[in-house]
Amino acid sequence: MWKKRKIFALIINVSVVFIFLSQSLCAGSLHFIAYGDTRREINTMEKPQVKHNAIAKVIREMSPDFILFTGDMVYYNEFGKFIEVINKNFLTDKALPVYPVIGNHELIFGERLDKLIKAIRKNIDLLNMPQEDAVFATSINSDIRSLQNIYYMEVDSIDETELKKRSRHVLIKEFKEKLPPAYSAYMEDVLKNSTEGQSWYSFIKEINGLEIKFIALNSSLPGDDEQFRWFIDELIQFNGPKIIFEHYPPYSTGFHGCNDLLRKDSKASRFRDRYTKVYNDPLNDILLIICGHEHNYQRIYRIGKAGRMQLPVYIISGGGGAEIAGPCDCDVTQIPFDDFVGSGITTAYNFVDISVDYTNDRTLVLNCKVLGLRCDVSEGLPTDDIFEKQFVKDRLELIDNFTLNWRGKCR
Repeated sequence: MWKKRKIFALIINVSVVFIFLSQSLCAGSLHFIAYGDTRREINTMEKPQVKHNAIAKVIREMSPDFILFTGDMVYYNEFGKFIEVINKNFLTDKALPVYPVIGNHELIFGERLDKLIKAIRKNIDLLNMPQEDAVFATSINSDIRSLQNIYYMEVDSIDETELKKRSRHVLIKEFKEKLPPAYSAYMEDVLKNSTEGQSWYSFIKEINGLEIKFIALNSSLPGDDEQFRWFIDELIQFNGPKIIFEHYPPYSTGFHGCNDLLRKDSKASRFRDRYTKVYNDPLNDILLIICGHEHNYQRIYRIGKAGRMQLPVYIISGGGGAEIAGPCDCDVTQIPFDDFVGSGITTAYNFVDISVDYTNDRTLVLNCKVLGLRCDVSEGLPTDDIFEKQFVKDRLELIDNFTLNWRGKCR
């Protein structure tokens, strides 16, 4: 039995390596999927990610070359979910490389937050118990809101130096080092020259002789000079097209747009103010900025003089299984948008399917389709059982469909 297991493990390892090598050698086209926010809620975080498992099943069936994950795979510190998600969804019949960025929920830690989360969960349990006293329910709801406000302030107060250490720990110790060695080889490669405190990285994919650089940033570190200098160097050293993925969206009209981007001192606002000046400079050849955090879908872009959508384009795809959310009650005209416009909020579980071609006339073409399941949040969200039946490949809706073109020279 032991010998059979050893032989089986060897076959799996060889197969995984062959798949990754095949992907790097096959440069006729490129196909990847981007999405994020697969976590459950505070009172269900230990339970299996049923909705995300259904979404991931469809993603597997579409056979992408790799996945860009925009953060928040866990609610809090249940990091065993990383391995559970990878093993169940992306290390089955075909190994799919998953490139993650750090989300804000990966960075919630500390004894005070432990106690606050336990207190919130206790009150939620009380609220869910059968009772007929409306006054009691009102009181419990008030307690939950008060605890949540303290919780948010505590999260915001975590020093950026500590966030940086935590980010590196999560990326290396809780993600990369706990994955099967043959599978995690791609992460070993992109992180091999990283510094002790680094939780950002880049990698290059080639298509018909043209290289595309993918840059993963940690948006929870707006004030970190090391990351910013590294990012600028990455742009200087590479003249071709670039795609960026991060957790916080620099522009949004959703809940976090109202609660974060209207506050100049928030991490999201400070990251926006520092980085978007670089993103939006056409000399840097940035095509897409893909984000999560908002549990819906949004596309944000500028319109040029000819009436066409300009580069770069911002995409928010945070519908990977977490509870879907719609617009927030605020004056969205006060949210800084830097002359960008939005396509509006689509309340949907979703992912972005991107196919890339490099044509004979040296045009890089990105065909972007957003697929998913729309939900009316006012009518309630589907249960796990219903969702598994609804979120299947043949029943998905085309939520958005657009094409981006970039012209450049073959390197």
